[in-house]
Amino acid sequence: MNSAANPVLVDFKPAQLVKPVGQRIALEISAYGLARGYCKSRNLESKEDIREALRVMRDKFARYAVSPDQINRRQLVLFPRIRDVRFSDGELVLAEPKEKHLRLYADAKDTKGYDLKERHASYGKIVGDCLAELYDENAKAPDDLIHVTCSGYLAPSPVERMVARKEWFDTTVTHSYHMGCYGAFPAIKMAHGFLSSSLCSGMPPRERVDIVHTELLSGHHNIENSDVENIITMSLFADGFIKYSVCSDDHARRHGLPGLRILAFNEHLLPNSADDMTWVPAAHQFQMTLSVMVPVVIKQHVRAFVVALLRRIGIDFERDRAALTFAIHPGGPKIVEHIQGELGLRDDQVAISKKVFRENGNMSSATIPHILKGILEEKAIARGTRVVAIGFGPGLTVTGLVLEKL
Repeated sequence: MNSAANPVLVDFKPAQLVKPVGQRIALEISAYGLARGYCKSRNLESKEDIREALRVMRDKFARYAVSPDQINRRQLVLFPRIRDVRFSDGELVLAEPKEKHLRLYADAKDTKGYDLKERHASYGKIVGDCLAELYDENAKAPDDLIHVTCSGYLAPSPVERMVARKEWFDTTVTHSYHMGCYGAFPAIKMAHGFLSSSLCSGMPPRERVDIVHTELLSGHHNIENSDVENIITMSLFADGFIKYSVCSDDHARRHGLPGLRILAFNEHLLPNSADDMTWVPAAHQFQMTLSVMVPVVIKQHVRAFVVALLRRIGIDFERDRAALTFAIHPGGPKIVEHIQGELGLRDDQVAISKKVFRENGNMSSATIPHILKGILEEKAIARGTRVVAIGFGPGLTVTGLVLEKL
């Protein structure tokens, strides 16, 4: 077997661009923003009207938003901070950044926000700053670089601009876009293919493919829509930035890199579920729909999917279940628990999935890499442990990956 037959995930490096916002504060600011949007759309201007709208929005958030008991904090780059609270009339005074690219709204009266073109310009600047943190002046060029996102599309992309600026002439940039929360899986599969195909195509052998996720979900907030669905998404999703490498086994050994060896892939489009999760560009932001059927559909299919995935490498789920660790994408506060119950897993088998969600929220495609980083660093998870990673996204798509901790 050649060294690229089972590549290894190594060197996970997240980026934090702003101090995370506590969930309790984030919900208060979001409720206030929706109250402003509600009043403006109905030409309500009195303090009494604003106070009543805020009371209504706070009540809706208390009933439907993802609570501080479920998410502790989230990184939200395009999100105002509280400068002052005027308790006499319930008004929040928000501190907007001076830099235009860090704002969604033109001024305090604007509830629609910048259009998609302006938001993408902000995305490009923010991601450019993020890449400068992830790839400093001493960074070595990878053979390939795969850019994963579902929240911002520009051509040339910030990644292409960085590679050109660094004069990495032998690095090829590939984009893996708009697959939402399961985006890490096809990117890893693509990197695996790049490494393997270079050995038999007459191309120079490749040793390292970098994958970088830049999810700026805060760039798509909408304060003119107070529907339950929008409240859930506003309180659930967060920004996430992380890079890691897929390399040959030889490369990992030579550099002494701990990692996760790739053993198996699988992916299914589930029947009769295409409208249960969508992510569609609109005039001012990308708009998400999340059906109440998503957890139901996942629960119906996840067990058979995991059994078939493990069977590909000769693992019997029922026999070997107790020895496995799981990296489950926490699409919502109850998804991990639903899957844990359906598969009959112990708390410790899904502990890192729950921890990453609580400390970060749902970072879309960047979430699974954060979970894998946690598993790789967790000393209680022994070398040789098989890791089952599961993700979900629009389609409705369920995808999986089996890894071995080295």
